[in-house]
Amino acid sequence: MEKCAEIIIYGRVQKAGFRDFIDEIAFDLNLNGYVKNLEDGTVQVVCEGREDFISELLDRVNIAQYPIRVENIDVTYKKPTGEYKTFEVIRDEDLTAATYERMDAAVRYMREMNSNLGNKIDRVSDKIDQNGVEIREMNTNLGNKIDRVSDKIDQNGVEIREMNTNLGNKIDQNGVEIREMSSNLGQKMDVISSKIDQSRTEITSEIRLNRDDFRSHLDERIANIEHEITLIKEKVMPSKDF
Repeated sequence: MEKCAEIIIYGRVQKAGFRDFIDEIAFDLNLNGYVKNLEDGTVQVVCEGREDFISELLDRVNIAQYPIRVENIDVTYKKPTGEYKTFEVIRDEDLTAATYERMDAAVRYMREMNSNLGNKIDRVSDKIDQNGVEIREMNTNLGNKIDRVSDKIDQNGVEIREMNTNLGNKIDQNGVEIREMSSNLGQKMDVISSKIDQSRTEITSEIRLNRDDFRSHLDERIANIEHEITLIKEKVMPSKDF
């Protein structure tokens, strides 16, 4: 909501650069109107704009910062007229007084800048200290991690050497077992070969004996048949001659 505010500010507010300070705030808040010094030593502000922005202006001008000290603020609200297009500083005093006030304003700005710079330097210093602590902690943690990794490497090295030793022992043991198996297998093959040769000899001998018996029996049968045939011929031949 748009409003118009007539403000009277009491305290040490003249010849201290206060009007330029108010002008800067009004510019930031997009307020239109003016600020000027009154003969009774107060500062008058007339401004139009958003009500919340006017309230913010009242909060920001209520300061006690050398060389300015605000003691009281009176505010009267009216309907805005729209007659103000910008915000300006009305200077009724002579050039010398205005120059001194500008110089006071410059000194105040420089003091604020020094104060802000000092605060920033303090924050940077705190950051540096904090980062130094964090870096030392990181170095400590990194050192601990490196020590743990080194211990792991040593432990793994011992385990690897033990594995190699066990593997070598197993290889040697398996080699002995393989040689024993090969020797036993050779002996078994020799026994089997001997048995095969013996069986072959026995079978061959038995075949020869059976063959001889068969031939002898066959020769005997043939001789018997021939004898029977001779007897038959002798019986038949005389009957034909008679």
